[in-house]
Formats: sequence, C-alpha cells, structure tokens
Amino acid sequence: MKAKQKKKKNKLIYKIIVSILFIASILFVIGLMCLNVLSIKWFMLVLGVLLIIDFLLWLFIIKSKKKKTSSFIAILFTLILSLGSFYIFKTNGLLTDVVSNYKTYNYSVLVLNDIGYTKIKELDNKVMGYLDNDSKEEKQSLEHIKNKITPDLKDYEDIEQMGNDLLTQNVDSILIEDSYLSMLKEENSKYETDCKVIYTFKVRVKIENLSKDVDVTKKAFSIYVSGIDTYGTVDSVSRSDVNIVMLVNPSTKQVLLISIPRDYYVQLHGTTGVKDKLTHAGIYGIDMSVKTLEDLLHTKINYYIKVNFTSVIDIVNSLGGVDIYSEYTFVSYSGYSFKAGMNKVDGEEALDFVRTRKAFADGDRQRGKNQQALIEALIRKATDKSIITKYNSLLSAIDGKYQTNMSIKKITALIKMQLNDMPKWNVTSYSLSGTDSSNYTYTYNQLLYVMEPDNESVEGAKSLINSVLRGNVLDSTYNNISDESNSVKKVNSNQTNNNLTPKQEVKQASKEIEKIEEEKNENDNLNNDDKIVDSKAETSKLEDDDQKKEQDEKESKVDDFENVINK
Repeated sequence: MKAKQKKKKNKLIYKIIVSILFIASILFVIGLMCLNVLSIKWFMLVLGVLLIIDFLLWLFIIKSKKKKTSSFIAILFTLILSLGSFYIFKTNGLLTDVVSNYKTYNYSVLVLNDIGYTKIKELDNKVMGYLDNDSKEEKQSLEHIKNKITPDLKDYEDIEQMGNDLLTQNVDSILIEDSYLSMLKEENSKYETDCKVIYTFKVRVKIENLSKDVDVTKKAFSIYVSGIDTYGTVDSVSRSDVNIVMLVNPSTKQVLLISIPRDYYVQLHGTTGVKDKLTHAGIYGIDMSVKTLEDLLHTKINYYIKVNFTSVIDIVNSLGGVDIYSEYTFVSYSGYSFKAGMNKVDGEEALDFVRTRKAFADGDRQRGKNQQALIEALIRKATDKSIITKYNSLLSAIDGKYQTNMSIKKITALIKMQLNDMPKWNVTSYSLSGTDSSNYTYTYNQLLYVMEPDNESVEGAKSLINSVLRGNVLDSTYNNISDESNSVKKVNSNQTNNNLTPKQEVKQASKEIEKIEEEKNENDNLNNDDKIVDSKAETSKLEDDDQKKEQDEKESKVDDFENVINK
C-alpha cells in the first residue's frame, strides 16, 4: 500500500516538473516574440530546438526508467529558460526606459555666505533675481518658488548683470539654472567662494517630437550624438561638449562620423543677431542642438542619443574595455599615457581619452577626433560575436545611462538586422574646422573664446553626407590600424590639480610625451613619425635639413596653441 502511494506521489511530482518545464518554455517563446530581435529563420530554429528538448525530456520522465536523472535535467533546463526569460523581459524594460520625451532643468537658489540665509523660507518678501527668457521652464520654476514663498521678483535679461547684483547685494538671492551657474563660476571664482546654494529643485519639460522616422534597416538615417559635461542622470540639460552627427547607411554598412567643435560659432535655431557657441545650445535642451545642427549642415537629423560622463564609464566597462585608436602619443589631463596606435582602455581611461584637449596643439579639434575614435571602438566591440558573453553586464550598464528618441521598434529592428547578418561596418571620420577667435555670445553677453567656422570644411561635410545618403562607400579611417594594443599607464598624479598655468601644462605634457616616445622607440623601433606629437628618437635617423624642418613645425604648433590660450 505504501509503495503504491509513494509511486503515485512520485508520478505527481514528475508531472509537476514537466508542467513547469512547459510553462517556462512558453514564457521564453513569448519573451522572444515581444523582444522581436530574431529573424524568422532564427526564431523558428530556436522554437524547433525547444520543442525537441521538451518532448525528449517529457518522454524520458514519463516513459523511461531513469526518471530521476531526466527530472534533474528538466529542472536544470527550466532554470536556464527562466533566466533567459528574465533577461529578455529586462531588455524590453530597458528599451522602454531610454526612450524619453522629457528634459530636466536643475534650479538652485543662490545667496551670499555673509548674509546668513540658510533656508528658502527666510527669503520670503526678499528680492530674488531671475533670468527672464519667457520659456516654459522659467514659468514652471517661478511657479514652484511662489508655492514656497512670496518673493519680490526682479527680472534680468543679462545673466552677468544678475550675478553681479547678487555679489554687490542689490538682490538678496538669485534663482538660476545649474548650466548658467556653472558658466558664472567659470568666469568668476567668487560665485564658488562667496556664495552658497540653499535650495534646489527640478523642472521637467516635454520635448517636441524630433524624430523623422525611416526604415532603419533599409534607408540611410542620421543620429545626433550629444555628450553633456555632467555625471549622474542623463536627462538633465547641460552644455553639450560632444557634438557628433552620425550618418548610417544599412544597405552599404557605411557609418560617417562628423565632429563639430563645442565652441563652433553658430546661429542658434530660432534666434537672430548675436551667434553663440554650439555647446551653449545644450542649455536650452537637445531639441535646440538638433535644430541648430540641421541649420548648419543643411540636412535632417532623424534621431538623437544623449550620454554623459557616467554613461561612457559604465558602457565601456560593461563591454570589458575597448581597443581605441589614438593618432598621437600624449599624456591626458589626469595623467594617463596613451601611445600612437591602439590602446586598451577601461571606462575611466576612455573618458580621459575623449576629454583631453590641452595635450594637443589642435586642442578641441583633436579631442573631437578622439571622441570619434571611441565611437568607432564601441561600434566594433558591440557588433562583435563576443558581445553575447557580456550581455548581462551590458544591460545593467546601459540602464538609465542614455536617452534617445528612437522608438523601441526601430532599436529592435537594428538589433535583429545585426544578429541576423553579423555585418562589419565601415567607419569614416570627418571633423569641421575653423579659426580661433573671440566674440560675444547669445547666451552669455561677454567676449568669449569661439571658433569661427571654416566654410570649406562645412561644405565638405555636406558633400560627404550626400555621398552616404546616395549609397556610396567612403574610405575607412580605421582600416590600417594594428591589432596590437598598448597598455595605458598613469605617469603622474593629476595634471588638473597641480596649480600649473595652461602654458605650463602644455610644456609639462610635452616633456611627458618625449619621455614616453623615447621608451616606445627603444622597445619596438616603430616608425610613427607622421602621427606622434614628438619623436626625437625617430628624427635622429632623418637628414639634418628634414630634422630641422620637423622641429620647426612642432615648435610653431606649440607656439600657436599657446597664443590661443593667451587669448
């Protein structure tokens, strides 16, 4: 009797195991259907393999004598399917999160340290200055303040005048967005030392629909890549230090990266009169940056993607680091040494690579090229078959780390195309150039450093854009690079906090470069004299007249750069 009961009980357990297996299989299939990244061919293959495994396990559990072994395998397979379903639904959730139609403004109430205000309520009936630009965010910020206190509001059209009135006690406080506050601090250290923030809040404003949808698997499209100069949440408005327009032609597998310097002196969309730095467009939201670049390049931008410092670090680390191409040997602003050629970098090193500009005679122009090199490295790593093994860490890294207006449908269509064909992409880089100058800006009515656009380079960008749109394949910028990667090392503590003047930083960086280059030549005798910043060991092999010519050119570049800094 007991044997029959035990047998009946075991039979019930086996049926439960089989039932749970079937449920896990169904959920996995539903998840794949919802994710929609597999082509019909691969989806049917997965479905067929799944049905065969389920049938065999059912058969062995119900019919064979090795029920315990079969049950153990079934439980293990159920766990694998459950884990797979978890990541599939997690992916769907992440794709939903990154598609955002809002921009966030971070406001602060600033007061003088000596006055003694510590709480927002103490400013009731006190004079509060604010920047009057008749925008949605301004109206919402004032409404927020009025719900807290009843201030005596004083409007300003000039941010510099508003700041000066706070320092001279003509107003008790100012209400200011953090992007403007950063600009004031850069121009006058008193805003850092003599003032304090006693209240902060956020204002969210909906962005108009900027997407211009196309079939991204068949037709060429463009993406504006914006990198803002902040850590933390990526939806905050801020100056855009990285401005790259990326053209993608899925038919020819051609990618064109056009870098526009942050200080490019352009007409902000919808404004008249005084022009502005391109980086300042980001203060008004990514929609302003997109429209301004459309005006500059005479092309439509289909989508945008926005990242910040945190994004770069986490995404690179999630990929297990990337191999990035450097045109020059140089020492970064934090003291990392990069060599001409390929360099293996982690997230922190990658961020340093794309932020450094003072180590180069071409300054921001070269920084733009380095930013393009990082994008190429990310494309190369993310489209490699090895990405499958880093799936979990990649999903965690991108969660909330970037913002885009490309729909889930478009993103999954691109993923499906890549997984189905696993193509290699041809990447070409191009940078707009200009001349160093100083001029008044629309955002900050003061003489600032700007870069006057070179019309010939702008026309060259337009020509390349049209070429990609027509289906032409361009020469790759990264075809003839070595597979061997250098290790990045730190050669000093921190160049940004050593109390050196910009001119001294340039000279110190040059000395570090000379030291690294000598070591490089001693170790591998590579001839990179056309790409490195300084190559004393290599020039010793040249004719005396060639050596003098090259040295004169180098000194001229450093002198030109020092002149720019002095401006």
